[in-house]
Amino acid sequence: MADAYEQKRLQALAERQVAEFAGPDHRSLAVRYGPGSFGFHEAMHVTQVVVDLIERELLSHSAVLLDEFWDGKAREAQALLRSTYTHVVEAHLAAPLPAGEPADDGSRH
Repeated sequence: MADAYEQKRLQALAERQVAEFAGPDHRSLAVRYGPGSFGFHEAMHVTQVVVDLIERELLSHSAVLLDEFWDGKAREAQALLRSTYTHVVEAHLAAPLPAGEPADDGSRH
């Protein structure tokens, strides 16, 4: 199954790389979305929102609380996303600011 996911990821990435110079921003995907970039920060934020959403809306839902399997899987999903978030935050903070992005607000990223 992991191989199937990786094949889909690589296919989607290849399609985006072909189209990356078609838009008004001609910087590469790595520059626009790699660690340290605004695009990376944006995806980090979405990950945290989903972690919070699972906690707030799913884990506290009565239907989920009634079903041990559902509750367990929802908790596993949340734990995996939280772990992923921690990993990407570390990568983001360790990266230099991309060229052309201002750092005058006193924050690292």
